[in-house]
Amino acid sequence: MPDNTKAEVGLALSGGAARGIAHIAVLEVLEKDDIPIHSIAGTSAGSIVGALYAAGMPLREIKRVLVNAKWRDILSFTLPKVGLISSEGIYRFMESVLPVKKFSSLKIPFAAVAADLKTAEKVVLDSGSVARAVQASCSLPVIFTPTELNGKVLVDGGVASQIPVRTVREELGARKVVAVNVNYRALEMEEYDSVIKIATHLSMLWASRNAREEEKSADVVVRVDARGVSLYDLGKAEELMRRGRKAAEDQLVEIRKLAASS
Repeated sequence: MPDNTKAEVGLALSGGAARGIAHIAVLEVLEKDDIPIHSIAGTSAGSIVGALYAAGMPLREIKRVLVNAKWRDILSFTLPKVGLISSEGIYRFMESVLPVKKFSSLKIPFAAVAADLKTAEKVVLDSGSVARAVQASCSLPVIFTPTELNGKVLVDGGVASQIPVRTVREELGARKVVAVNVNYRALEMEEYDSVIKIATHLSMLWASRNAREEEKSADVVVRVDARGVSLYDLGKAEELMRRGRKAAEDQLVEIRKLAASS
């Protein structure tokens, strides 16, 4: 059980596709140390992990669900040379695995972050269908079809807020925020052999700029070294867990200080 003498902290979980598995390891470290979680905001892959955790799913189950998911079937993920992949598969997957379906039923306050395709402005999703919000947050431009929600056309939140620190602080009300960046030192270009890989790299370059700004407003930043791990590499879950665990443990003293402060 969380230590009631500790102050709650908010978590901002970055996007990062397959690298998002590392978020699970970070949460494991915090949970083991009884760090109370006030709220969570997630972008893209961070919204997937954040939503499942906020819904009350145990971390071991989140790992099992995400590692064993048939992502190529869910997303028709064959890295085609042209065309868009429907983001509807993300919705169907999340709807099938979430223990609860609505934001109002979540165990921990949570928000998924998307971006308005017309304005590139951040859109915070914290009501209605959790699965639909996660779909919008994961709808990477050019690669996935945009998500129409609440009268807006929405795309991946990394366009506007790759690490949603301000969302946790301003919209969810956390006074202390830990940012988790699973893309640290990961901007080396992969092969230029498909439209999807090129588009993803360009999106990550854009997202890395706003990520640096968001990090400045966090109280503690956990940076997971992502060198050598592709955004599409679904076979390195254990390595990502190891790196995520190390990154969190490296910052644990600072996180403890944060939780101990009034």
